[in-house]
Amino acid sequence: MIKSKQHSGNPVFRFLQLFQRGGKRLFQIVEGLADAAFGAQNNPFFYLGGLTFFFLIVLTVSGFYIYAFYDANIAGAYASIERITHEQWYLGGVMRSIHRYAGDAMVVTMVLHMLRRFFNDRYNGGRSFSWITGVPMLWFVMITGLLGYWLVWDKLAQFIVVRSFEWLDWLPIIAEPMARNFLTDATLTDTLFRLVMVTHLGLPLFLLAAVLLHTNRLHKPKILPPRSLAVGTMLALLVLSIIKPALSQAPVDMSVSPGVVDLDWFYLAAYPLVVIWPAAVVWAFIGGGTLALISLPWLPPRKRAPAAVVDLATCSGCNLCEIGRAHV
Repeated sequence: MIKSKQHSGNPVFRFLQLFQRGGKRLFQIVEGLADAAFGAQNNPFFYLGGLTFFFLIVLTVSGFYIYAFYDANIAGAYASIERITHEQWYLGGVMRSIHRYAGDAMVVTMVLHMLRRFFNDRYNGGRSFSWITGVPMLWFVMITGLLGYWLVWDKLAQFIVVRSFEWLDWLPIIAEPMARNFLTDATLTDTLFRLVMVTHLGLPLFLLAAVLLHTNRLHKPKILPPRSLAVGTMLALLVLSIIKPALSQAPVDMSVSPGVVDLDWFYLAAYPLVVIWPAAVVWAFIGGGTLALISLPWLPPRKRAPAAVVDLATCSGCNLCEIGRAHV
């Protein structure tokens, strides 16, 4: 926990301290229940980072399978996904559902992993590098998921594309508003579609490398969960995919507003804000939140302890001050 007499009166310090204590206690209760249900060796809360990496592997394998049957063009994208889902439901449809639910689960384990690290005060000091590199990885995962929904090319994809570019148009990057390119079917090109597909395939490979950087300074990191936990997790994904398969919404029609769409709240929780808030406010909210997370290892600012002063009149020559200086 955050411990410092120097900041006992700092309101930021006091808030973080109370928040950590409450969160740590909550995790202890949940972890105790998980211990009783799964046993200490397979407690998922002890392997949140490993489960995140496991879900990334599942996403990569299932994604490349779906890609083998996918038509990367505007005319054939939706139809190819429908063929995979319905005509090959016993394998292609299951793979698509596993891909969907593994993506949702990855977001959950990443967020829980970060919260557990924070509540247990394992995000600063020697672990600050892992914390700082972990925050951008979360956003890379979110972007990869959004691009994946784009490739389905249904009404949800239309909603994501139009709202995303309306939000991006607030940035002074391109003079012409990019959202205009998505007003009609005639303005869309297969080249852009293929670029989205390549980016969606490339980001998970980048994340695989980022995991090595993220764990580089940790001693014996748990990169993968135990085999029994991995098998049980995979079976849970399989059962969920059979009971509630992932399905597309209606196909894209740029001449008609998407209307009501079924959101995936794990990836699209910010999009209602894009609809009801001005773009500048959304940028400030998300950008400020990201900077706050990255800065967390240094909040509140910690003052250096005053340097030791040797009083020669009372010095006994024990050399303890020199030994202490050597270990700083």
